[in-house]
Amino acid sequence: MQNIEVIARAVIINKGMILLARARGSTNTFLPGGHIEEGEFSREALRRELKEELGVETVVGHYVGTLEYIYHQNNGSLVHEINIIFEVKVHESNVSSHESKLEFIWVKPGELEKAVLLPEPLPELLTSWKKTGEPFYECMIESDRIRHLLSQHS
Repeated sequence: MQNIEVIARAVIINKGMILLARARGSTNTFLPGGHIEEGEFSREALRRELKEELGVETVVGHYVGTLEYIYHQNNGSLVHEINIIFEVKVHESNVSSHESKLEFIWVKPGELEKAVLLPEPLPELLTSWKKTGEPFYECMIESDRIRHLLSQHS
């Protein structure tokens, strides 16, 4: 069975901090956003997902980049994720989760790796994007290091 997921994600920066999401009880984080539904453009999906997750209206801005990432789930199945990432403006810094399974945290840009931001290449790609302002396109396969990390925290 083919498992390709297309996900719209947000880089939300407020007062020098980046907003990350995580499943409650998890140590891994990810950029807010969610799956693009059939017949929906990525920017529309991102606005919808952020409204559902945070309960706030957003302004989807510049394209940041695309990261294709292939990894194995704990059950051994292969997943191919295509993450389409945009810069997003949220007018409130005091955001809270509107979904019981998620929580949100603000982190300093230099602490993205410490926050176990997934997919694995994102901390480096976002750091480069912040410095250059140039959108990125990257294709990666999970590393043994991140596979080991995930197996310890799952």
